[in-house]
Order: sequence, then C-alpha cells, then structure tokens
Amino acid sequence: MDVVSSKLKLDFNELGYCIEANAISHSKAEELKALVLDMALHEKKKGNSYVYPFDPTGNTQRVWNLTNKSSEFRKLLEADLLYEMMEFIFDRPTSHQLFHLSSFQANVIHPGAPRQKLHMDTPFPEPVPLWPAKANSIWMLDDFTESNGATEVVPRSHKLDHKPKPQDDTDSICEKIIGMKGSVIFTHGNLWHRAGANESETIRVGLLCSFAASYIKEIGSEEDQSLVINEKIKIESSERLKSILGIGHGLKDGAFVVHDCD
Repeated sequence: MDVVSSKLKLDFNELGYCIEANAISHSKAEELKALVLDMALHEKKKGNSYVYPFDPTGNTQRVWNLTNKSSEFRKLLEADLLYEMMEFIFDRPTSHQLFHLSSFQANVIHPGAPRQKLHMDTPFPEPVPLWPAKANSIWMLDDFTESNGATEVVPRSHKLDHKPKPQDDTDSICEKIIGMKGSVIFTHGNLWHRAGANESETIRVGLLCSFAASYIKEIGSEEDQSLVINEKIKIESSERLKSILGIGHGLKDGAFVVHDCD
C-alpha cells in the first residue's frame, strides 16, 4: 500500500518541500521529546554537548547520532511513510538501495536562539545540480509556531542552481512552516531554508533525519576507509593522512556518546 499521497509528491516536486500532519501521534511526539531532552541534559552534564557554532547565544543544542542512542529512534527510521517518501525522492533505475542515512539528530532551540542563516543541505559546488542528492525530514516534537523557531523555507528555491548569498537572508521571501507536533516536513536537499528565531518562552524540539542518494557513497567510497583501516594505524596516522583517509570527516562532538534510554 502506498502511504505517500499524490499531494505530498506534487508539493515536493513543485515547492521543494511538503508536510504530512499526524505522521506520529501526539503521545509519541511527547515521548520522543522527553528522550531528546534527557539526552541533551545528560550530554551537557558530561561536558560533551554540541552547541550550534553559528549561534552566539549558545541557545541551539544538537543531539547527534540518535540511531545509536535509543531503539525508539531506530523504529522511526523504519516508518513506512519515511521509507516510501525517500524511495520516491531518490527514485531511479537501479538494483541498489536508493538512499542511505546521512545523519539523525535532534535540534533543541532554547528561548532566545536567533534564526539561522539561509542555507541548503546539499554540499555541492556551484552550479548546483538540480537533482535531489540529499533530502531531509523534520519531525515536529513540539508545535511549530510563529514565535518558537519554526522552519522557514524559500519555496521553489530547489530549482535554482546556486546557493543563498548573505544578501538573500534579508531579500528572500521566506515561508514559515507552522504545524502541530507529530507532523513531518520533507525537504529537497537544495531547498533554501533555516530554523527561525525562538522568541517564545519555551524550548522547541525537532528531529532532523537526513538522507543521501546511495550513488554519492558508491561514487566516493569504493572502500569504506573507516572499516578497512586498522584502528592502530588510524590512531597513529599524521593529521594529513587522517584528512586524506577522511577519518573524523563529518563527525560532531558528542555524536558517538552512547546513551541508550531503552
């Protein structure tokens, strides 16, 4: 049974994003939020929390590698809606898996956090290819409101072949995505977007579950260097060799903290 509606597909192709209300129940959203806040507090107490570096206030915290930290998040990864939406986005004639998980994290926006800069999730140089090499899903564990840092997007910007410039932060017409907790937003990796400012008095929590087309890994990694290189060699390697091997590339502080709440 196809759980992805034609409206979701049409909106995604035309606007670069789409939203599904009630993707998970309110009670499940509250359960996952409680897990995230417990992990965020745990990592803060341990001194290995990750604070978003572009937030000078220190009010934006990320909790990385949720796949490693609770079976509840692993269950979400296997949701039919998520899987089938990614199959639609990355559809192409191949016998291989169409996509792989890129990152799975929580974004905890505290009161006073400023809005992010406009950006896109696909790290291509310009001109940017227009096909979806990456896609994101943003799960609302709180209501996303006008004042608490709801995701802001520039509709149809996924059809542009360039990244947003600093001037676009003020010149672009952004749409704030308002929704009830339990909803999910799917975004094209090229879509210009940002987290809004949290001008409310409460925390706003969302999950960011990002995927990449499998051909990115196939093209870039004939051998998985993280697996084939001996741990002793990795530890003893020079900084230059580590950079060549890609050791630590894309990893964030606290990303591999094991804090399973099962």
